[in-house]
Amino acid sequence: MIKIERCSVMNFENAIRGARNPMNSWNRMDSYYDDEGNFVMGPNDLSLAQRLAKAGSDHRKFIR
Repeated sequence: MIKIERCSVMNFENAIRGARNPMNSWNRMDSYYDDEGNFVMGPNDLSLAQRLAKAGSDHRKFIR
């Protein structure tokens, strides 16, 4: 079994901004970085990510 102890996900902010490009909805971005430098995804961005992931492989390319 593989045990993963440390991992980091990078470039979330740019991926969400890029996902908002086709709809010109950058003003709805509500994600932010907390005091420790962790990226916190807001409800609007989380909803967009979930909708795109459910929409199929062409729409969920922001995950890659």
